[in-house]
Amino acid sequence: MNREPQGIPPNHTTILVVDPDDRVYKTFGAILGSKYNLVFTPNEELAKLIINDFPFGMVFVGQKSTTQSDSLLIHTLKSEQPSIPIVFIAKNPKADLILASFRAGVRDIITFPIDSEELMHITERIDALRSKGRATDNLEQSSPLFKLKNFWSQLRSGSQGYVEIGLQTERETSSLESGTVSDGSALVDLVSDKSANVVTTLGQRADNVRGQPDTSRMHVFFLGHFRTIINDQLLDEWPSRKGKSLFAYLSYHHNKPIFRDALMDVFWPKSMAESARNSLNVAIHGLRKRLQHFDAAKEYIIFKNECYCINPEIDIWTDVDELRGLWRKARAGEKSQGLEAAAQFYEQIAAIYNGDFMSDEIYEDWSTLERENLKEIFLVTLEKISEARFRLGNLAEAINICKAILDRDSCREEIYRRLMCCYQKTGRRDKALMAYRKCVHDLKTELDVDPTAATIELYKKIKTDVSDPCESLGSSAAPGLTKAS
Repeated sequence: MNREPQGIPPNHTTILVVDPDDRVYKTFGAILGSKYNLVFTPNEELAKLIINDFPFGMVFVGQKSTTQSDSLLIHTLKSEQPSIPIVFIAKNPKADLILASFRAGVRDIITFPIDSEELMHITERIDALRSKGRATDNLEQSSPLFKLKNFWSQLRSGSQGYVEIGLQTERETSSLESGTVSDGSALVDLVSDKSANVVTTLGQRADNVRGQPDTSRMHVFFLGHFRTIINDQLLDEWPSRKGKSLFAYLSYHHNKPIFRDALMDVFWPKSMAESARNSLNVAIHGLRKRLQHFDAAKEYIIFKNECYCINPEIDIWTDVDELRGLWRKARAGEKSQGLEAAAQFYEQIAAIYNGDFMSDEIYEDWSTLERENLKEIFLVTLEKISEARFRLGNLAEAINICKAILDRDSCREEIYRRLMCCYQKTGRRDKALMAYRKCVHDLKTELDVDPTAATIELYKKIKTDVSDPCESLGSSAAPGLTKAS
């Protein structure tokens, strides 16, 4: 029992799996057995004992029932060793159960039946954090404190790195009961040939991915109904409405990390800190699980230095970024060369704007300000386009654009003046006067104010049939909008 395991260095991470279901051990043995040291036990009391006396890198706790009693074990293990990450194996992943497990202190959740790629992904991610010194502080002990003599050396002696503590197998005796430690052969025999090949398949897949360029890309559309396309596939199902909004928020701010506490304040402002943190954990977990369907090897949401962000390795395009880039070009072009030079950019902005910002999430407080800011950019864009049409003499188009602006904001007095001028120039004096009366009504109803002197003067000119009332006010383009806003 003193020989070293073949292919498994003694310093490989050791994982404790606490679960009475032998199907879990078969899966873990097949997927992780060649890379990690595994300790299995169905005995909760034994798990509580060895968690303090053995340098585990992580712990997987299986669900026993449909109740939340499993959270008691998780809470106990976290109380004893708060730095060791725990993953919950959920066989009945209801929302209240997931919330209770996060509240008890789990790092992540994996559902049963266990997906091989998901298991490897979660394990490797947690182990990577551990190797960088961020997961635990006590995993680099030079020797364990476990009471059983030579336990650590016995653990390392098994050819597959398995140890079964209090686990009934086909031998009908546990490792502790027999006084020996399994060499792993009994467990390997329990695994089907198909499962045994999974580790090799995953290894080959990882090698293939590493040999290819990273083409992860994401297109996010905020204007109108929120949509996300990842690697040319539409993300059309969300784990929850809150998770969808949280993903939108992170995507909108994809160029900077967001502090966890800031997210808690944005999405759960009325909740206590612990409750908000648990809710955030649940939402993030649901998002990560959903995003894994697109690329199981890619971590889409990163947590680092108490901040969350979209993985900076992912190429993200958003319609809002595109719109703001065009807006800057339009404003700069108009300032330096005039409206004619900027017109093409304004036209492109109007084409991109497919609706108000996240129009299907109007009840999320964080989106309100962004919605109003982008709406204002769009309305000013339409004003510029209508002005350009007016200058070119395309009065029918200018009228339609003015109407579209007023449908969205009926208090833009300068647009009423341009509309009055358009009607006057096309010989529809009655329409011009009706536009003025509607302007008076809307301003009074919405703002409780009267029209400005410029609008009243234009009305009087049109009413008295002055030949060119708009020209007499100083600009044929439209009063009040001859300069860039």
